[in-house]
Amino acid sequence: MRARTGAVIGCLLVGGYAAAMLAVVLTTSDGPLRPGDRPDPAAADAFVDAWDRSRTATFLRTGTFERRSEVTGADIASEDVLVQDPPRRLHRQLGGASGRADDRLLVCPAPVADGPPPECRLGAPGGPTYAEDVEAEVEGLRSLLEGRDPVYGVAKVDGGCFALAQRRSEPRAPFGLEASFCFDAATGAPTDSEVRYAGGIVEVVTTTRLTSEVSADDLVP
Repeated sequence: MRARTGAVIGCLLVGGYAAAMLAVVLTTSDGPLRPGDRPDPAAADAFVDAWDRSRTATFLRTGTFERRSEVTGADIASEDVLVQDPPRRLHRQLGGASGRADDRLLVCPAPVADGPPPECRLGAPGGPTYAEDVEAEVEGLRSLLEGRDPVYGVAKVDGGCFALAQRRSEPRAPFGLEASFCFDAATGAPTDSEVRYAGGIVEVVTTTRLTSEVSADDLVP
């Protein structure tokens, strides 16, 4: 599963009032500095811990997902639902769904226009367990944020949020040029997030409802 770490993290999407956070500018003798441009080991550790907790928490989060181009003005949006009760997880977005039932991956492709809904596919058992997948994902995240030359700098901001800024070119950089992620203090769930990519593409997740109560029905695709 370690070979999939970058891809797993890259699939994690991001949202809300984060744009305000990313607009914050710090000034130094070297000129403007975005939050997270410089390594902050304490902030990086806190972000990794928050991410780790968010992958092992139990919650149901509903909200919206939007992908827009600041160049062309085009955008797409959908409901965004993330349900987690380890070792089970389900994420619905843009008409499709993906998830995991411990050592089995679940994929429900988005329907084609005017076509019948495709059947969901549950992978064969015997793959990495949910816990192993989380461990590999967290290790991959840590490798992006720590060391002598991290890919991203991290800054803590108010409200359980973190601002990230890409410090150097890196093909496996999953969080664009800059990003923000927020986490709920009570449940540990990821809430609002935003990622800004090169070319003016922005992906935003905005949370409208969050609960720690999860039923078996909530995890049905």
